[in-house]
Amino acid sequence: MQIKKGKLAIIAGDGDLVLSSIKSCKTQNINYFLIGIKEFYKDLTFPPDAYLSLNNIGNIFSILYKEKIKYIIFIGKVNKPSLLRLRPNLITIYYILLILLYYFRGDNALLSKIYNIFIRKGFKVLDVRKLLKKNIANDKNNNYKKFKKKITLDQINYYFNIAKRNGSLDKGQSVIVDKNQILLREDRKGTDNLILRYKLLNRSDNFSLLVKICKPNQNIYFDLPTIGPKTIKNIFLSGIKGIIVEKNNSLIANPEETFKLIKKYNLFYYAV
Repeated sequence: MQIKKGKLAIIAGDGDLVLSSIKSCKTQNINYFLIGIKEFYKDLTFPPDAYLSLNNIGNIFSILYKEKIKYIIFIGKVNKPSLLRLRPNLITIYYILLILLYYFRGDNALLSKIYNIFIRKGFKVLDVRKLLKKNIANDKNNNYKKFKKKITLDQINYYFNIAKRNGSLDKGQSVIVDKNQILLREDRKGTDNLILRYKLLNRSDNFSLLVKICKPNQNIYFDLPTIGPKTIKNIFLSGIKGIIVEKNNSLIANPEETFKLIKKYNLFYYAV
């Protein structure tokens, strides 16, 4: 990624990809400033240059201007808070009012509004994939041949398409499928909870799959679908037989470890 002039702000939530982003910056000699979201960023390996709680997140722009930030990436998980539980300072209240009409319309509407606020203030928001090229899902590790007695290519494409249709409703990136139908859909509690809900069904004798895709019209600067070692372990423990992801539009945390686990647990993997 070419950043010829200016400093990059990494606005970081939870997850292994934050560490990958920092290491990528160091490898490429990118001048970065790490802002950790206090309730979510917990990595002690790289203490943030600034910590912000959701209650004072409105202070972020004064920090960005002070540090002469030009570029921004958003990386890591930040759960959407209940407005009633926040105790925001005055500047944060101002920004809450700016996004209030979008807060309950769905994630994409809200994230696009937040994105536009940063753009209008003169910042350039970057696609995190430019920083995490080694973490982009591709089809090099597809192991379809090993499972062709269990599933057809037509079924794989069908499952991918029904996950896309579900995502078009802005309800979630993930579904669990089996026998040409959706068994469970991701809700606000996320993919880990979806996998746990499947485990409670006791359907481990079937060839059920997790399908995780980029929602149609999703703002790609936030929350690209991500899997990693934790996802694979949870899938195995739940009895799900594998995973379908969207190549080029999904990220894999710690790819080497992720694919070692897929092989170890004899799980199906296919990037469409």
